[in-house]
Amino acid sequence: MARYVAQSKYLEKLKTKEETCNQAFKSGKFLMFSEGRPLLNFAEKPQGQIVFTNFTNTEEWCGENFVTKSALIGIAEETEDAAMFACQFTSPNPDSLPAGTRFTDMRTAIMRLPANESTLVSRGYSLLNWLAVMKFCPRCTAPLKRNASGTMLSCDACPKGTHHYPVTHPVAITRVEDPTGEKVLLVRQPRHPPGMYSCIAGFLETAESLEEAVRREVAEEAGIVVGKVDYFDSQTWALPQNSLMLACTTRALPGSTELDIDTEELEAANWFTKDEVRAAYERIVSNPTLIRKNEEDELIIPPSGAIAHHLLKAWIGL
Repeated sequence: MARYVAQSKYLEKLKTKEETCNQAFKSGKFLMFSEGRPLLNFAEKPQGQIVFTNFTNTEEWCGENFVTKSALIGIAEETEDAAMFACQFTSPNPDSLPAGTRFTDMRTAIMRLPANESTLVSRGYSLLNWLAVMKFCPRCTAPLKRNASGTMLSCDACPKGTHHYPVTHPVAITRVEDPTGEKVLLVRQPRHPPGMYSCIAGFLETAESLEEAVRREVAEEAGIVVGKVDYFDSQTWALPQNSLMLACTTRALPGSTELDIDTEELEAANWFTKDEVRAAYERIVSNPTLIRKNEEDELIIPPSGAIAHHLLKAWIGL
């Protein structure tokens, strides 16, 4: 507990104290990205793991000014003061990278990595994208200046100055059961890998509560009216933009089980039994590569890196 408190206090100091952050770079650990793809190692773990490089190696690969394009993503778990940064690698030479490593598609990375590493990858990806896009003040259009940690941008031209921070986009993702609780509604979007079905999800709209978003999304996409909405858990998700997935559970009201799907959003939707979901769960757990190569088009659910996996795992009692 004491370590967590120390980490939290030091992390806040890195974000707000320029000198402290500048001093932390030399002893920091760096997660490199190339064109939005994080550097992962698949030699030791088939699901992959983050590759962290030290200051010297990162400077050698990314150039002398790489710290000005880096962003603070956390403190190493085993320490109280080892800062971790994400940085851009603009022209990687695959031959110069450590053996067994490669720059990996973001969706693959966050689907397959353990939760703590998936969070770091998502944070790094989101911050680097934000820094690349936010160049000018949205109030006065003057150039923005970043702080050392890359977690805040400021505008000196605005009266009294203006500070800008990364925006988080909340998303409701919901496990919808039938009135008996014996079937679950799963949907398939055109971009899903072959055979994969998941839970209904959608962005919250302005001034909308989580419960209102759940009811609206389920009605819009599936034509189902649901009752009480319960909160389940949350998860950061970097795609397509910096999001916070707010997982919920609910049940369709009696008499509201006939599907009327939005064909512009969904490719298919269906009610599935616990036996069917359990079989889909076991397939993806035993063979995570089905997310990329499902030649027989068997029913699968998202792998453990996605919160939908845990919504459905809890429903089948595992």
